[in-house]
Amino acid sequence: MVNWVLRNIESPQAEFTGESVDKTDERGILISRFDTAKGFTLSGESSKLELGLMASQLGTEVQVATADKKIKGEDFEIITIVEDSGEKKATMAYTPTTTPSVVYAINKDKSLGDPIEVGTADENAKITGNVITLPDTYTGSRIGVLYQYETDEAVRVTDSSETFNKNAKYIAKILAEDVCGVTAAITIVISKGKLDNNFSLNLTTEGTHPFSISAMKDYCSEEEELCYILIGKAVGVGV
Repeated sequence: MVNWVLRNIESPQAEFTGESVDKTDERGILISRFDTAKGFTLSGESSKLELGLMASQLGTEVQVATADKKIKGEDFEIITIVEDSGEKKATMAYTPTTTPSVVYAINKDKSLGDPIEVGTADENAKITGNVITLPDTYTGSRIGVLYQYETDEAVRVTDSSETFNKNAKYIAKILAEDVCGVTAAITIVISKGKLDNNFSLNLTTEGTHPFSISAMKDYCSEEEELCYILIGKAVGVGV
């Protein structure tokens, strides 16, 4: 099963590491070095946010809303008030699952103002469906409201403190060219890898989505390989 595919990877890096133990003589001069362990890490950055990658890093799945399986969400929405048949009204993007008990005035400097209770009295705000009707005494041009809703037009990724990602196989393909100008594909295969769940997202237009995969020894395999690199025809690369 393929869970996600990345394209437009920036700063790709394949890092081969090793550990060793040195043997020295009585004067501290190196006389031998014993290799004890090897490691391989594949890392890079996706040029854009990838929800499939994020879900794997967090050990979860991407939840896609449908008409039969809606996703729950919540929002603090600031809405512009309009005049409708002599009443001051504001329309929320979604219909609340539970009617909010208050709405909030938004001051001229866009800061949060005093709460206005929702009820039936003249000084109260009223909510019907996703429409807020403000009292005649309200003079602001915007209103704020905190509410919960359900939608069939969203996707959701949840980070749970009790869920972690699992080992998986990873395949990376790189388009290359030899000294004679012949185009080739370099394929790196990690048969058993662990995706690092430590990552930071820069939420700006220049942000990227980093990832790091550490190869692990498969104790059930006679070859005990960490990874292998295959150089061959450029098929399905750079598309």
